[in-house]
Amino acid sequence: MHPDAPLQTISCRFIECPDPFIHSLYEGPADASLADSLQQYGQTAPLLVWQHTNKQYQLLAGYSTFQAITSLGIGQAVCRVLPQSTPPVQRYALQILYGLAASQSSPILHAHLLEQARQQLADNELLPLLSLMGYKPQRYKLAELTALLCLAPSAVLALHRGILSPKAGKLCGLLPREDQETLVRLINAYRPGGSKQLKLVEMVTELSLRDNKPVLELVREWLPAEQEGGPDNAPQRLHGCLQSLSALYSPEKTKMEKRFQQLVHALHLPEGVTLAPSPSFEDESVELRLRFATSEALRKKWEQIKTVIQQ
Repeated sequence: MHPDAPLQTISCRFIECPDPFIHSLYEGPADASLADSLQQYGQTAPLLVWQHTNKQYQLLAGYSTFQAITSLGIGQAVCRVLPQSTPPVQRYALQILYGLAASQSSPILHAHLLEQARQQLADNELLPLLSLMGYKPQRYKLAELTALLCLAPSAVLALHRGILSPKAGKLCGLLPREDQETLVRLINAYRPGGSKQLKLVEMVTELSLRDNKPVLELVREWLPAEQEGGPDNAPQRLHGCLQSLSALYSPEKTKMEKRFQQLVHALHLPEGVTLAPSPSFEDESVELRLRFATSEALRKKWEQIKTVIQQ
């Protein structure tokens, strides 16, 4: 921390966050868990502020905490104060180390800080900030992050809140803004995570661009009504949505999967016996798997199995 950054108790009236973009990310009620923690334990970590006039302080990190403090009507906040003379490069570095490097920090906050820093810092000062954020200090990563700010507002907000993954957000950037809004609405409704979310976005993006179709046309039947918070049978509907998109995305593979399931059903496989196709149905081969409770059970049946195999 800056050697001249003392702890001070400051009236909330003198702490400001003049950035309209940051305000847009934190619209709505304060984080309930933070508010409960403040009521129960008080403020456990100071806010980071920069003193830019005698009595005015600009909030640099701890936006959610400050929102919770003000929502509870608490008049003062404990702050770590950077003096007005703090060089911009050091101010941005401390802003990252103090607040934006936390695990809950969003790629949107990272991107916004880098966009601001780009207006004041030289390249040799800018790229090291990426390292502090945990990224490779390379120009392509800088461009990749700041490009997220050009997404549709709902996509930006979903990235900030962790609903949309950065990889999925990058793919969304290939679509027009209206299509991004539709896709984010779908993700907000079903909240798929990890590989399911990425696969959903990959398929929708590919189908929309390949077939020149708006996203709404592809997913209309799976979107909940505007007044609904989310469908009651979300897991089942998400599964149906993914299957429907997969049939459009890879029609031949879908047909092969259907034929294979028909084969499995027709064979009436006994308990402990499974049938598996070749990976991605690359050929016509199948693999029969036998499961035994113990190795001794296998030994007892092995001679019969060998006789069948050798016929």
